[in-house]
Amino acid sequence: MLGDRVRHARTYHGWTQGKLAELVGVSQPAISQIEKGGPAADDTIARIASATQFTPSFFTRGPLPDLPTGSLQWRKRASARVRDDDRVRAHVRQTLELLADLERVADGPPVRVRPVSQTRLVTGDVIESIANEAREWLGCGPLDPIPNLMRAVERAGVAVIGSSQEIEKHDGASYWPNFPSGRPIIVITRGLPGDRERLSVGHELGHLVLHTVRHVEEHKEAEGEAFRFAGALLLPEEAALEAIEEPVTLRQLAMVKARFGIAISALVRRCLDLGIIDPDRRLSLEKQISARGWRRDEPVHVPNERPQLVRDFVATVTGTTRPGHLHERFGLPALAIRDLIA
Repeated sequence: MLGDRVRHARTYHGWTQGKLAELVGVSQPAISQIEKGGPAADDTIARIASATQFTPSFFTRGPLPDLPTGSLQWRKRASARVRDDDRVRAHVRQTLELLADLERVADGPPVRVRPVSQTRLVTGDVIESIANEAREWLGCGPLDPIPNLMRAVERAGVAVIGSSQEIEKHDGASYWPNFPSGRPIIVITRGLPGDRERLSVGHELGHLVLHTVRHVEEHKEAEGEAFRFAGALLLPEEAALEAIEEPVTLRQLAMVKARFGIAISALVRRCLDLGIIDPDRRLSLEKQISARGWRRDEPVHVPNERPQLVRDFVATVTGTTRPGHLHERFGLPALAIRDLIA
């Protein structure tokens, strides 16, 4: 238990054993032995706690929640590093422990997310239908823009957490522990543009709906399905056909973005999925996006959304959102506390 928690704290920061050893003032083999289950003196644990900003009591608790490698769904680039994958996994793992702690005291909102069955045949048209069904249990109109997707997802019982860590090439991750009794969780990287953030939330909700029970063999296939779901959730087919007319231009897509809060680059893919444009027109529009520098900075500002469920849950159970109190209660670093309540 101690070794796993030391490894967890190190992984959360993205450090090697050598880096932690340097900060603590011990040898790398000493850290390795502790992580393998060897003993550690109280003063060593105190120095590890000081270096990692976890409390000393964090390292003496019981086992961390199990989160097997490969169990997370991701929205990330193919070139993302394994070390950064591990950092995201650590963030999810400690959030699961915190939620379990809270739910031993009080009940959270009921989970209304309904995953598709393993036997359901899923095609592009079926994903469009599933996204429309999801809009119903999110409490959204069939054709209306979703003004705050994050809050709608939280009202459906999903815990959304923002990660302030600069984890390169990761936009989001999701996991449903102890399905169907557990609470699904979505983690997103803070600091991204609002349109990209909304797409990540929709994408991870797509994974929870499409891939919690039903599994696909190829990662690329799962990513394509989740992306199609996110596009259909944010801009339903009927609404898209009403709002977008040929010839499709970037100016027209910018107007749609202003109304529905979906990125122009994602709208190009949405138009292709719905047959509004052909692959040649898609290529032309994507070249225009690149030429204008919109890959990094699109026009039309979409506000960032703020998660609220966990903050409210923490306040209900503890009676406070003061960072110092929460640091002592949950044992987490100040940055992790800010992720929970900011």
